[in-house]
Amino acid sequence: MKPLDLSIIVVTYKEDLHVLRDCFSSVEVSEGINYELIIVDNAGRQETEELAAKYGAIYMPNPENRGFAAAVNQGMKRSDGDYVLLLNPDTSFENDVLARMVAHLNEDHEVGVASCIIRYPDRSFQESIRRFPTFWNQLFIMLKLPHILKRVPAIDHYMMRDIDPMITQDVPSIMGAFMFIRPVLFDRIGYFDERYFIWFEEVDYCKMTHDAGMKIRHYADVEITHHKGHTFNKIATLRKQQWMRTSLRKYIKKHHGEIQWAVLWAFTPLFIVLARIAATIKPK
Repeated sequence: MKPLDLSIIVVTYKEDLHVLRDCFSSVEVSEGINYELIIVDNAGRQETEELAAKYGAIYMPNPENRGFAAAVNQGMKRSDGDYVLLLNPDTSFENDVLARMVAHLNEDHEVGVASCIIRYPDRSFQESIRRFPTFWNQLFIMLKLPHILKRVPAIDHYMMRDIDPMITQDVPSIMGAFMFIRPVLFDRIGYFDERYFIWFEEVDYCKMTHDAGMKIRHYADVEITHHKGHTFNKIATLRKQQWMRTSLRKYIKKHHGEIQWAVLWAFTPLFIVLARIAATIKPK
C-alpha cells in the first residue's frame, strides 16, 4: 500500500453544493500524491454527505456548529497523512499544486506550517501573510480607521505591505484557507485551541509554531484561487463582528496578558457602535 502523503481536511457549514463540488474536484484531479479527503460538516446535511461519498471522502458530521477550531481538530485527530492540509471549501487549484507543496515540505524539514500565493477569482492578489497581531494594530482595526484613512502605518505593517509577497520567504503568519501542517506539531504544541469559535485560531497556531522553534513559510511558486468569505457572506455583519471581537480578546489575553485584554474589553461598547455604523455604510 502506498504511503499516505496528505490528509486534506475541509470544514464546511451549509456551503453551497456547487462550491463544494468545485473544491473536491480540484482535489480529485490532483496528480503525483496519495491523499485522503476528510469532510467535517458543522451542519450535518445529508446532501453534503452524499456529495462527499461521490468523491470517496471520509465524512464526519456534527449535529451542531462546533466552530472552526473544534471541527479542524476532529479532522486532524482522524488524519493519517505525512502532512495535513486545512482547505477552505471555497478554493480551487491546478492539478500539480498539492504535489508541489508536498515536495517543498519533503525538502524543508524546518518548516512546520506553510501556504502559498492566494488569488481572487479575477486573479488579483489576496493579502494572506501577516505579522502577529498586537494590541495597537488590532485596536486601530476595531476603531475602523481603515474606513476613514487611506493608510494606517501600523495596519500596513501588520499586513506586511512592506515586503514582496511574490518571493518565497518565512513569515510570522499565514491565512488558514490553505494551510499545510507538519503533524509533528501535534506532539509539540497540540491541536488548535478550541476556545476560538472562529477567527484568530490559525494565527494562534502559527504563533505557537513560531514559539516552538519551527518556521512558517510562504511559497511564491505555488498559487491557488480563494473566493474568501463565501460562506460568511451569508452571515450578518454584526454577528461576524461579534465573533471577531471575542476571538481577538482571547488571542490578546493568551499572548499579551490580562491588562491589554481588559482594555479591549472596556472598549467593547465603542467597538459595537462603530461596527453598527460600518455595517450601515458598507457597500451592498
